[in-house]
Amino acid sequence: MTDLEIKKNISEKALEYGIPTEYSFLYDDLSNNFKKEFESNIDQSEFGIPIIKFGHRNGNWLIVGTKKLAIKSEKLCLIGIEQIKGFEVPKSESEKAKQNQPNRMIRKFEYEVLTINNHNRNSIDVWLNKKVDYYGFWHIMIRLLNLKK
Repeated sequence: MTDLEIKKNISEKALEYGIPTEYSFLYDDLSNNFKKEFESNIDQSEFGIPIIKFGHRNGNWLIVGTKKLAIKSEKLCLIGIEQIKGFEVPKSESEKAKQNQPNRMIRKFEYEVLTINNHNRNSIDVWLNKKVDYYGFWHIMIRLLNLKK
C-alpha cells in the first residue's frame, strides 16, 4: 500500500472510532502553525504522512504517521512503525483503575497510560485520554501494523 492509501484507510477508521474528540484530531484539521512547527522537527520522508494527533490534558501528545510515531512528552521521540512489537496496559495503570472503578467491565475505560513495546526491547509509555482516545489509538495502531505487513 502507498502512504496515501494507508492515510485514507487509517483516517476512515479514526472517524469510525469517534475521532475527533476534545484532544484528538485528524492531522489535516490541525492549525497551520502547529503543522509547520511539527514538520520542521521531523524528516517527512522518514516519518511518512502524518495522519492523526492524539493529545492528553497534561499537554503530552503523539502523532501517528504512515512510517513512524512521534511522541511528545518531555521531548520529541520518534519510533518506526516496524519497530513496534505490541502494546500493554502498565500494571500501575490497571491497579489504579481497580481502585477507582470496582466494576471489572467498566474498569478498562479508566486507563490513560499505554506501554508501546519495541523489538529492541525498549518500551515507552504514552498518555491518552480515557475511553475513545485510548481504545481508538490502540485499535488504529493494530490496523496500521497489519497494513504495513
